[in-house]
Parts: sequence; structure tokens; C-alpha cells
Amino acid sequence: MNILFVSAEVSPFAKVGGLADVAGSLPKAIKKAGHNIKVVMPLYGCIDKEKFGIKFIDFPPIIVQMGCSDIGLGVAKGYLPDSDVEIYFLANDGYFGNFAWVYPQWVSNRFEQERYAVFSKAALEFSRLLNFCPDIIHCNDWHTATIPMHIKHNFKFCPGLSGAKTIFTIHNLAYQGRYSKDILDFIGFPSDWAWRYDMLECYGEVNMMKGAIKFADKVTTVSPTYAEEIMRSEYGEGLDEILRDNKYKTCGILNGIDYDLYNPAKDKKIVKNYSSKNLSGKKECKTWLQKKYGLEVNAEIPLFGIVSRLVDQKGLDLIAAIAHEFKQMRAQMVVLGSGDGWYENMFRDLGLNSKNIRDFIGYNATEAEYIYSGADIFLMPSRFEPCGISQLIAMAYGTLPLVRETGGLVDTVQNFNPQTEEGTGFKFWNYDANGLLNTMRWAMDIYKNKKTWEKIVKSAMAQDFSWNQSAQKYIWLYEDACGLK
Repeated sequence: MNILFVSAEVSPFAKVGGLADVAGSLPKAIKKAGHNIKVVMPLYGCIDKEKFGIKFIDFPPIIVQMGCSDIGLGVAKGYLPDSDVEIYFLANDGYFGNFAWVYPQWVSNRFEQERYAVFSKAALEFSRLLNFCPDIIHCNDWHTATIPMHIKHNFKFCPGLSGAKTIFTIHNLAYQGRYSKDILDFIGFPSDWAWRYDMLECYGEVNMMKGAIKFADKVTTVSPTYAEEIMRSEYGEGLDEILRDNKYKTCGILNGIDYDLYNPAKDKKIVKNYSSKNLSGKKECKTWLQKKYGLEVNAEIPLFGIVSRLVDQKGLDLIAAIAHEFKQMRAQMVVLGSGDGWYENMFRDLGLNSKNIRDFIGYNATEAEYIYSGADIFLMPSRFEPCGISQLIAMAYGTLPLVRETGGLVDTVQNFNPQTEEGTGFKFWNYDANGLLNTMRWAMDIYKNKKTWEKIVKSAMAQDFSWNQSAQKYIWLYEDACGLK
């Protein structure tokens, strides 16, 4: 099959969240299975073209009509690292190249809607000009949500595209691409067609994700539990009704990770390599992390790690609620992340005014590896979690996840059972600070028993969340969409 994979983020070129990890790994697994896949993303100003060998190619100019204007884009080409998967970068300085961030925080919502509407339509024009006739166009999150609608409406008679089936993956339902009715003229969707309750209108706004759910041939989420949760009003973010209407074509496929990248036995970025057979290197990683952040160097003190976007979704209000108690505990915490200014300031303040909490505000991939390898326990007390990549990486490095029972955390973390001594981490159920605090204390008690702790660590490191199985499920879905099953 020919597959066009379209994403706003692709690791390692431009990453903000888990979407980038998926887009950087899944296409490689699909190509390995024997299919022809090409990846398309915007060329942001933050992408290091020299580092990744990205070069502009001799290609016909891509011109997309948006409203009353014609917008031009250039094309650059590279490859996903350690693979022969071609990735094409669509270049426009006004919308992408002039920014050193993937999602500039100071731009207007209108501008954000425009830039991804341009990108999505340009991705289709690029495929047409390349003479690449996709059997499947795999769209990811709201940034590419207009593509299924274009295929069913504006491109339905376009040679090479009219027969394409669309797969729409929801990585996070909270971000939907919402704007006022006037954006329709810019995109090229007639109001009398699109501005209806059974189409794109949703609570008085245009909702791109609603349109994608309706028009895509298949809809996926990034874990089976999240696929079930979003059918309910509690997690449906206002789209539970349209999701229930389209339940027949919706499924959850668990995310994976690339163990060539996340392997403590081979990772060159960590202080000392180690494996489940010899964990001595992990102890050195912890000692180094404690020294680096000015914490007491003591193997007996459990060290909690957080690598996260600093937003409400991640349960950071629970951390705020127990921060005073944690400052008095014989435990340590290192936090890496950026996001909401309130949380950034909170962790800065905790880092300056406590002996056992340290912060790194911002994102640095190497710094994240230090935490994954050096921490004992990885905190993910999420309010909701479509899948989560961090807990998978943490387990690969023998850092036990402490999570709330929601979304993909249900599907990936096995709660420790004291009777059988089986499990890969620790869970709490209700979204409240006491539940988090009690579970942290429970994990700290278990940590005192080194024999039991090492058994859990080895069990976590033995888990296989590689992309091979998940990629095969996507391929089956592609085949089903194309009527090949």
C-alpha cells in the first residue's frame, strides 16, 4: 500500500508531545512491514536542517488557494533517522519558517487555524504533484483534521487522491481546532454545506476535529481504554455524542516506543549503561542526578522524577496540593518541563525553597534521559491520558511509574500486588491529592525492601511496548479501510 502520513510534529525534527514520538517511529515500523510510506510535516524555523541533512529539492511550487489568496510553499526532503523513510517538509516562512517554536504562544487562534489549514491542503497538493497516489492518508490530531473533509469534498474528483481512504488518529481530544464561522471561507468549505450541526458546527463554533471524526473512513485513538473513555461525557470534551455516533469505525491502538532509542544498555546520553541483568549502572545514574541537582547523595532516599508538559491535564494541581507534605518527606523530586506559567513558577519556587525538590523549566532531551535513568519512581498523576509515552520510557529504564488509573495508563502499567509481588508500577484511582500522596508513601515503603523493588524493576524492564505489534494493527486497519480484508 501507498501511505501518506501527515503530522504537525515528528521526532526528532520538531517535538512538543507524544504525537512527535508516534510520527517519528510508527512510519518506520510500517515501512519495515513492506509498505510504501511517506511522511509530511511543516518546516518550522526551529528545525536544524544541517544537523538532519534536510535539503530543498527541485519541485514544482505548491500553490494553494485559501480564501481569496494564493499561498506558495516550497519542499525540502530528509529521512527519518536510521531508516529509508522519506520525510518531506513544506516550507512557508510566514506560517512556519519565521518561528523558533512549533506552537508560538503569542500568535492568535486565527493564525494558528490558518497555518494548519494551509499545511493540510498543501500536503494534498504535494502528493498530487509528486504523483504519489496514496491508498491511505493517515492524519493526526486537529492540525490535519481538514484533510478527510477535503478528500470527501474539494478533492473528490482529483486524480490520484479521489480514491484515498483517510485514517484520523486522536492523540489528545482536548485540542480540537475550534474557531468562528468565518474560517470556513479561508479553508474553502461553503457555509451552506459545512455550517450545520450534523457537519462542522459545534456549540456555535467550527470544530475541525468533529469534521474529521465524521468524514474519516476510520478513527483511532492511542490506547484502547481512551477509545472507550471518550465515548462518555466525562472524557468526551463535548464530542462524546459524535464519537458515539461513529463508534462503529473507531478503535484504540496502543502507542509504542522505539527501543533502539530508549535502551539503557546502549543509550550514549546517560551517565552509565545498565540492563536488567546488571543494575549497578542505574545506581550510578541516580548518584550523578542527585549531584547534578544539588540533592543529598543517598541511595536510600527514593527519587521521584517528572518529565512532562506543565499543564492541567498532567495532574500537576495534585502535586501542588501535596507539595508542603512532600517537602517534609524523606524523598526527592526532579521536575523537567514547560507549559503553563503558573506551574512553571510553582516548580521554580519549590526548587528554590526546598531541600528535596529541583526543577528544570524547559525541554531538553538529554536532561530527560538523565531523569528517566536516574530516578527511582516516575510520577504521572494525570487527570486524563490518551496513552502516554513517558511511562513506557520510564519502564524501559527501570524507573517505576506511579500513575492514575486512566486512559493508556490503564493499558500499560500493572499495579503492584504485594501478595504475588507482581506488577510494573503503582496506581491510584480517584483524582484527589490524598490518593496520590498515599500511593507515593506506599511506593516509598516498598522501596525499602531492595529485593522486592529489584523484582518490580526487572519486571518493568521486561515489558515489550515496541511498535511491531501496534504497527501491524494499523496495517490491518488500513487494509480494512481499503476493503482488502
